[in-house]
Amino acid sequence: MLAAECAWAILRAEHARTRELLARLTTAMKAEQDEACVRRRATTAIRVIERLEAFEEATHRPKGVVMLDMLRGRSSEADELLEQLGSESACCSDLLSQAKAALKLAEAGDMNAAVKAEALLQQHRQLMYVHLDKEDTLLHSQTALLLTAEEWVAVVSSISKEVGAARERERRRPQLHRQASKLAS
Repeated sequence: MLAAECAWAILRAEHARTRELLARLTTAMKAEQDEACVRRRATTAIRVIERLEAFEEATHRPKGVVMLDMLRGRSSEADELLEQLGSESACCSDLLSQAKAALKLAEAGDMNAAVKAEALLQQHRQLMYVHLDKEDTLLHSQTALLLTAEEWVAVVSSISKEVGAARERERRRPQLHRQASKLAS
């Protein structure tokens, strides 16, 4: 089951990256309470949220699609877990969107919005840590029980394709940035 362990090593490394971004977001939200600091803190937090959203959407989630699709319908326990994880993921996305909207108001000087954003981000962080732990333990267990060696090869192959696509996006990013700069000038 080398393929399974390779896949989970990649997914756990990405979970560590998500936890790192959550820690950066927590740090960004800790600052003085004067208006200028709140505005800077909001701007920084928005940037971290955008990185977290981009990482989840473009890097992490695509890697699990094949694995989750293979797991669906294998057992009622697995299906319940997938439903729970999907619901948590949607809730986390919603909380981040709400927090980002509040932070944009805080950037404009709305101190009440900053307080609201902080509460939303605290909820998000708590739910996200529980979600990641479930993926690392319960989802890992379900996949170990229910997926065959051949299916794990397909999962790793799909992850490999996603890694290649991410590398290509990263390679193109400086080119796109230079092209955008030329168009702006």
